[in-house]
Amino acid sequence: MVVSSGVEHLSNRGLAVAQSEALAGSVPVIFQLREKGLEAGAVHSLCLQLSPLIKASGSLLMLNERFDIALATGADGVHLPESACPCDIVRKAAPGLIAGGSVHGKATAVEAARAGIDYLLFGPVFPTPSKEAFGPSQGLDALQEVCRSVSIPVFAVGGITPEKAYACIENGAYGIAALGPFLDTGALCATINRFQSFIDL
Repeated sequence: MVVSSGVEHLSNRGLAVAQSEALAGSVPVIFQLREKGLEAGAVHSLCLQLSPLIKASGSLLMLNERFDIALATGADGVHLPESACPCDIVRKAAPGLIAGGSVHGKATAVEAARAGIDYLLFGPVFPTPSKEAFGPSQGLDALQEVCRSVSIPVFAVGGITPEKAYACIENGAYGIAALGPFLDTGALCATINRFQSFIDL
């Protein structure tokens, strides 16, 4: 899973479009648009640009939290942080959307699965600068515990590199999610393929 930069509102404006264009040469992925700094109108405009590019590549576009914009722009689904609108409410309002969710422990993972979420992101598995303020990384044992507690796909996130991807899969993860490794759009396809080669070991 490719997670957008989160700073489209700053110096990286246009990066999400470039990433989406580059996906045409890679295996299908999930692209999560996570741009908390953009106002709703800007997110809507950006999704309108991304949706046809991502669909043409065979990939899926997931929009962070805003299921209304996902519906209005033809996105495939919505990704819900732990503090977001409850999944059952999203299901009633947007039954056709895929719904993913972020969790940070076994209890919330089980609760989200019971609520009808389609997949989970769990982490941070490994140390990552962006999450240092929220405490230490959780490690592979915690990832394994979460994966064993639910029957839906779990993506490992946080400090994930191609070399660490296989360990995540060995411990029950369905796949991985990352932001930093995919910022270089010129190398995006090669990076995705490198991740895939470690996952397929």
